[in-house]
Amino acid sequence: MKSLLHPTEPPPAGPSWEAGERVTFGGLSDKGTGYMAYSERAGPSVLLLHDGYGLLPSVEELADGLVADGFTALAPDLYDGAVARTAQEAHTLFVALDEDVVDKRLRAAAEHLTNNWHPRLGVIGFSMGASLATRLAQTVDLDATVVYYGGGAGLDEEWDSGPLLGHFAEDDASESAATARRVMSSLDDGEVLIYRGCAHGFANSALNGAYDPAAAELAWFRTLEELHYQLS
Repeated sequence: MKSLLHPTEPPPAGPSWEAGERVTFGGLSDKGTGYMAYSERAGPSVLLLHDGYGLLPSVEELADGLVADGFTALAPDLYDGAVARTAQEAHTLFVALDEDVVDKRLRAAAEHLTNNWHPRLGVIGFSMGASLATRLAQTVDLDATVVYYGGGAGLDEEWDSGPLLGHFAEDDASESAATARRVMSSLDDGEVLIYRGCAHGFANSALNGAYDPAAAELAWFRTLEELHYQLS
């Protein structure tokens, strides 16, 4: 675990204003929409990649929380407004994604942040979004990557895309999680944190059966510390 002390002075107590709104980014070939949270203080940029359930209000709340902690956040809507209510619906939406289209959109979202807000960029990905985050790191210069219970798609032993922090549930037998944990444990710049007694999705407050408030709070605290350390 990185030092819990910020390498620089923490941000001011708070901006005089902050906002959250739906935005459009990209051009003709990579156009996307998402939830943008920002303030008068253009803090380091963070991409927030939702899980298979889509861009739920709980994800937008996390984006707002990032702004309150001194960052500028963009949560792309990878399902174009659709959200899932069940695991089956989430799976249906996930398998319908076009990987090439998603990759283009995420690169456009990253450029929207770094070109218009702050050049230092981190990404947080949950489950499906974790794999997208590690894949994005292969083509975009990221200063920090944080994954929750996933990330196997873009990972291998030759990872050279910067610091990597992973939050994993003890009771998660998914192949993606197992692959990510194994690879990250072997990396010099990778760190794996295990949350005992938790299931896949423990940080998503919209999942009543999996959500663990205490573990989610601890993981988020560690995430913020990692972002402060790497993006300051």
